[in-house]
Parts: sequence; structure tokens; C-alpha cells
Amino acid sequence: MAFKQPLADVMRPTSLEQMVGQKQLLGPGRPLYQIITQHLSVSLLLWGPPGSGKTTLAYVMSKTLELPFEKFNASIQNKSQLQKLIDKHPDESFVLLLDEIHRLTKPIQDYLLPYLENGHILLVGTTTENPIMAIQPAIRSRCQIFEFEPIAAEEIEPVLIRAAQEHLGFTLPEEQAHAIANSGNGDVRVALNILDTLHAMHPKGLSMAAIEEFAKKQHFAFDKDATKHYDYLSAFQNSIEGSDADAALYYLAVILKSGDLESVVRRLKDAAALDVGLADPARATQVITLANTALEIGLPRASTHVAMATILLAVAPRSDSAMQAYYQAAKDAEHPTNHPMPKYLQDSHYQGVAKLRGAGVMQNMFDLPHKIARQEYLPQNLVGKHYYVPAPNKNEQKLYSQYQALFKYIYQQPFVPTKFSDHFEHFTSSHIK
Repeated sequence: MAFKQPLADVMRPTSLEQMVGQKQLLGPGRPLYQIITQHLSVSLLLWGPPGSGKTTLAYVMSKTLELPFEKFNASIQNKSQLQKLIDKHPDESFVLLLDEIHRLTKPIQDYLLPYLENGHILLVGTTTENPIMAIQPAIRSRCQIFEFEPIAAEEIEPVLIRAAQEHLGFTLPEEQAHAIANSGNGDVRVALNILDTLHAMHPKGLSMAAIEEFAKKQHFAFDKDATKHYDYLSAFQNSIEGSDADAALYYLAVILKSGDLESVVRRLKDAAALDVGLADPARATQVITLANTALEIGLPRASTHVAMATILLAVAPRSDSAMQAYYQAAKDAEHPTNHPMPKYLQDSHYQGVAKLRGAGVMQNMFDLPHKIARQEYLPQNLVGKHYYVPAPNKNEQKLYSQYQALFKYIYQQPFVPTKFSDHFEHFTSSHIK
């Protein structure tokens, strides 16, 4: 007996022209479009929400480049399984879709790297996590990173209409296609699965009432488009940043009615670091704990946890000093070869390295007064440059005193604050999807 192929698999694009959404990357002349159409052998890291086309692009890439295609899931497969995939193609390059690449273990990373470097593997790593935070630099440095966005409902609608006509044998009205597309929350695969299920449940005819009822029972966000979902998410985070707890709670309630707890949690975690930061790190930790607990518990009870986190954030003191400090350090880090590190800070894990490079020959902090080694840690030409500038709050003033005292003790020179001429442009809610 033949298995029924899921509608989402049947409708999977095989060319760039058939791809849905991501016009900012895949439109003519755009960077990802150029890489694929010009047949450039470039490994990719694709990150974004489920169903936004990351896996599909890997298939399309292999077909366009006329290369074999293999798939590996970092969360459930092991090194020996990866080795078998590589052994299948001893004398040819192939496209490797590495799903959930943020879960890749270090031994597998080490095994994979030579194959990336010699061109044997053309990697397409996919993840829902920000690769800057979740993926090891050794892998990141060998890939181009592209962010995928949720697909708009109006882009999903034609796919649903075509799927109904070509594979399910009926004409799907635009109104119904719009409702199902909204229920998919920017995920083409989910929208197609909903259509497939609804057609099986109502083979004699589909109604708007049936779609709405199904969406509610399955906790799909039927009204996300109608309520301008992402506008409400933006309003929620902006109200927190504006210290208006009542407004933030109102927008939170609107969002949770659509069932989107995950987006709320991401915004809360983001605001904990970006808005509160060092002004009250204990409160930032409380918010993150509440957010994580909310995900474990789920709705409806999790609404109390995220409401508590929202209030804590809205009334908290504000500081962006950590963000500013990183930004200033990042400017110097753009050209690390101009700032060589002290040799005794270098890796010293192998025998003879101290004699060979002078690496690892540093003082042991535990043998010294106050458990602090008086030696240079910064590159010599950066000593005396201070990236951290405190915000005017009690916690940071205390922290800043300690920051100054440690510098004076370690380097045995006066602390002179560094004056920065520019100010970092803050992240906006548009950066958080």
C-alpha cells in the first residue's frame, strides 16, 4: 500500500521561482539569490522561524547546483551517521542540510570542519536560534549568515489555492485561503497541513465557520492578521521600554488571546538585558526565570508568570551600559591583528607550548593576594581604554567603583575614563521576530 504524501511535501518548491516569501533575500539581485543563481560554492547558515523556507532552500540549492543532497539532524543523529553520509560521496561535493545546527556537538564540529574547508561539503545549516549566540565561531566563520522572516499571509494564500486546485480537487475561495494562511502564523508548512486536515474532515465542502472552529480548538492564532499581531508585539515591547506597565499589560493580553506565548517570552528576555541590564541584574534574572517557567507551564496559567515579568520590567530602572560597552569593544575588535594579546594568555593545552610560544606562562591568581594576578590582560596598545560607562543608578555606581579599583590594582596606574564621541544606536523591536 502506498503512503499518502503530506501536502506540504507535495507542494515543496524545486526552484527559486517557486519559493514563497523572503523577497529581501531571494529577489533578483539580492545576496542569497546571487549566491545560488551564480552557482557559488558558499556554505550557508539560515536562521528564522519554522516553516519560513530554510529547508526548502537547501533542496532548491542542491537542484540548482546539480549536486547530491543529504540531510542530517544535529539533535538526534550522531557522528557515525554523518560519516556514512560523507562516505556515500567519496569523490564528489554534495549539499548537506544540517538541521538544528545549534545543537551540533563539538566532536562533530571538529569532524565536519575539514570537509567544509576542502569543499567536499556545501553546508546549509538551519536553526531557529540566532547563530551569533548559538553556533560555534569555527562553523560560523566558514558560512554566510542569512535571517529568514515569517512569511506574510498574502504570500501563503496563492500556495493554498493552488494546492487545493491541483492536489485536493476543489476550488478554495480567497476568503477561506486568507483565514487558513493567518492560522499558519507565517509557517507555510503549518498552513498546508491545516488545509489538508480540514479537507479530510469536510470532504463535501469547507466553510468559514469550520475553519474558525478548527483554528480555535487547535489553538491556532486565527485572528493574527486581523489584530495586526506584530504591531501588538511591537506595542508590547515599546510600552515596557516606555515604563508604562498598564499599556504593556493590555497589549500582553491581546497577544496571549492569539495563543502566541513564545513571542512574548522572546520579547521579555530581550528587554531584560537591553532595557534593565546592569541597573538591576537581579531583576533581569527574575524576568528570565519567569519567562522560562511560562514556557514550561503553558497557557492559560502561564499568563500570570508573563504578567509578573512584564510589571517587573516596566517599573525597573533602565540601563544600556552593557550594550554600549560591547559596542565600543566591538569597534576595536574589528581589527584584532592590530592588538596582539599577551603571549601568556594564549592556548597552552599541548606540551612544549610554553617554550615554543611563551603561551600559558602566566601567574596563578590563587597564589596571590586578593586572588588577583597583577599582569596585563588587554593588548598592550589598549591598556587604559575603558569600555564600560555606568548609568546613573545606585547599582552601577557601586559596580563602577569596583571596576575602577580592579583596574588600578591590576595595572598599577591611575584610572582615567575614556570619552566616547558617539552613541550606539539601540536595537528596535523590528530586530526581534
